[in-house]
Amino acid sequence: MGDTESSRRIYEEILAADPLSFEALFENAVLMDRCGEHAAALQRLESALEAADSEKSARDVKLILAQVKFLQKDVKEALEIYEELVREDPKDYRPWFCQGVIYSLTERNKEAREKFAKYKEKKFEVDAYLQSPLSRTKLFGMEDSYIPGRRECCKSIPLCFIIFLF
Repeated sequence: MGDTESSRRIYEEILAADPLSFEALFENAVLMDRCGEHAAALQRLESALEAADSEKSARDVKLILAQVKFLQKDVKEALEIYEELVREDPKDYRPWFCQGVIYSLTERNKEAREKFAKYKEKKFEVDAYLQSPLSRTKLFGMEDSYIPGRRECCKSIPLCFIIFLF
């Protein structure tokens, strides 16, 4: 939206009506984090996690929490959250895929290949989500690196773009 306060107000209105709105929680947490409100962003997500009224809602909040941890450069904690999600439901492709992307972004290619192989083994299909290449350099300050099995046009996969689509 460009205008931080207008965006914040809109997200707060949405969250007042639906405190577990995945898109509003995600966008609001990213906005708060980008505005330097790191602890408040995490607290907002922790409160949403406590308020989660279903396993699906709780998993969605945990996915957002892991993403924000990654954006805050807490890679270890983000990966631990994804591991917890995998243990809870190994059939859910999202944590497998996000782990693979994080490992790729952090140049841990062996681990990335393992996670991508796991998602591929389970025949998880996410190509529809990866149609718009964006620069990791712009979003994360990292050099572009190849993600195994991705088409040439989709080498740059910003994690915040991916998780928002889930």
